[in-house]
Amino acid sequence: MKSAFLSFLLLISISAQSQVKQFLLPWEKGMMDIHFISNGVGNCAFYILPDGTTLLVDAGEEDPTSARTNSPRNTPRYPNYSKLGHEWQTDYIDKLLKSLHQDYIDYALISHYHGDHFGSLYKGMPKSENGDYYLTGITGVGDKIKIKKLIDRGYRYPTDMRKQALVDSAHFAEMINYWKFTSAQQAKNNLKHEDFIVGSKSQFSLTKETSKFTNFSISNINANGVVWTGKNDGSVISRMPPVSEGRDYDKQPGDNPLSCGIKIKYGNFSLYTGGDIAGKQPDFMQAPEWIDVESLVAPTIGEVDVATCNHHANRDAMSAYYLSVLKPRVIVQEVWSSDHPGHETLLRMTSKNIWPAERDLFATNMLLANKLVIGELVDKSYKSTQGHIVIRVLPPGDKYYVYILNNETTEGNVTNVFGPYYSKSKLNK
Repeated sequence: MKSAFLSFLLLISISAQSQVKQFLLPWEKGMMDIHFISNGVGNCAFYILPDGTTLLVDAGEEDPTSARTNSPRNTPRYPNYSKLGHEWQTDYIDKLLKSLHQDYIDYALISHYHGDHFGSLYKGMPKSENGDYYLTGITGVGDKIKIKKLIDRGYRYPTDMRKQALVDSAHFAEMINYWKFTSAQQAKNNLKHEDFIVGSKSQFSLTKETSKFTNFSISNINANGVVWTGKNDGSVISRMPPVSEGRDYDKQPGDNPLSCGIKIKYGNFSLYTGGDIAGKQPDFMQAPEWIDVESLVAPTIGEVDVATCNHHANRDAMSAYYLSVLKPRVIVQEVWSSDHPGHETLLRMTSKNIWPAERDLFATNMLLANKLVIGELVDKSYKSTQGHIVIRVLPPGDKYYVYILNNETTEGNVTNVFGPYYSKSKLNK
């Protein structure tokens, strides 16, 4: 049995390098696949966990009618403009589900309530035939593919948004549409809709073969600016101001620092993804202390193999302290705007003074504008700047590869393969 398993790993290793310009081998039980879907409209990542449990993290869709979206400042829509962003996301996910012989998503996590993470409203958008809501981002994907459990940061912070929506419906229009979607799906498909529980290790659990993969876990690190300390007593810390009863939005935290963040461990492999949290940078000295969520989460997260860029690597994120603690071997940047990354942020992510070890950067849709402004540092820093990014972790979590898939066609052939990478915890033993 052991020799057969080693032969399987050898086959995967050989196949990885031979798949360039071919197609990604199907997921097999024991693998963990993470697809960062590159449609140019916002964040969307689809996880196939080791037993086949599925997890969608965000399904964003920027307003396709806005002047900014249609300017060189934003990424174009991939693979083309024949479908809306949520339709392309649905197609991509549906193909993966068919390969799993499954027609539903086990879990969906909305990191926070910004359009590029859960969908924007705009004039002329399609309306659902399944309820009184419009199709955009997560409501578009969830309208076509059943979601069994949807988890988000809730509605009670920084103010009771449901109460405020009654008196300020324009400000909360996207939330109202989202709540109509969740209500309709609860009635139609028995959707379970839950608030993210900071400190939980069981809210996201394997649903098919829990006992077989005891070396897998998802820990809920942060939400609403509240951060788990990592202690078994469930203790948390926060710098956020108290709940507000008013509508003084300028004095309330925006949604970015309230993002949900999770750490995934599979054997020796680890990954952290934290939505749009940020750190307090030297040129943001006048910013309130609650901006700096990165310094709170870093000690709990510790070193990881893979980290997604907080706030798309905007200039307020990926602080020197945060990077010095996580020391990621692979950094994945989901891009839709010409300020992704900020120049100073890229300097931090590539600085050997912050941490000396090797690191590889991958971006979904790097814009020409970035390359023109930042210059040759972009090409020197990234292994790939265009395409779907797929991280495939092999059982039992000691080795992984990064695949780049063509996002300009519907076939999604492999254009490059990087690795093997070896999990840091394994190397340190």
